[in-house]
Amino acid sequence: MQISKWLIAFFTILLLGGRAFSQSVDDIITKHLDAMGGKEKLIALTSLYEEGTSSIMGNDLPTKYWIVNNSANRMELDFNGTMIVTVLRKDSGWAVNPLQGAPDPQPLPADAMKYSDNRLVLGSPLLNYQDRGYTATLLGTEKLNGKDTYKIKLSKNGVPESYYYIDAMTYYIDKCTIPMYLNGGSAPRDLIFTEFKKSPEGITYASSYTMNVDQGDLQTVITKVVYNQPIDQKEFQNP
Repeated sequence: MQISKWLIAFFTILLLGGRAFSQSVDDIITKHLDAMGGKEKLIALTSLYEEGTSSIMGNDLPTKYWIVNNSANRMELDFNGTMIVTVLRKDSGWAVNPLQGAPDPQPLPADAMKYSDNRLVLGSPLLNYQDRGYTATLLGTEKLNGKDTYKIKLSKNGVPESYYYIDAMTYYIDKCTIPMYLNGGSAPRDLIFTEFKKSPEGITYASSYTMNVDQGDLQTVITKVVYNQPIDQKEFQNP
């Protein structure tokens, strides 16, 4: 009797495991892109503007974010009246952070730019990954908050690896682990994505995400999303 129960359990696990791994990494990514609005719509995105609020240690910080697809992005964070600005381009970047003694624009270190490679892509970091020189590897499945996810590693020569956890039911990215450039080196950071919504254009996006930082959890809630509006390139120029 115990052997029969063990055999049933074994074959159940085998069947479930076989179903979980019957999909290739590209099958999973295709379903993910479909869930985010479809590859054609994602490729057609040209720009994004967001407004929201980031909260940490009891402080609510208004944020604004601009991105021109595959070109540049800009983030503004209002810390109690002090404006923190970071701009990334494909080959350069600059930042203003009076809280760290930099009230004037300072160039970002050259080593920091390799960490920005995937931050300039709209729609999904997995969109057209091969055309951008990346390799995607399916590492298996993992539980995340009680849900099954597919864990995918994205790698590229000269760029730190990143990891994406795709919900096995919705095919949204529920979590990613990405490298951040801090104090001259790489520091992985987890981002948890929740509250997925759909824009009028049919693009799915996470309206809330949380990142673990040294001071605690930094939670951002997006309150405004505008796709494909013209963005003045002056927003990305070093003043």
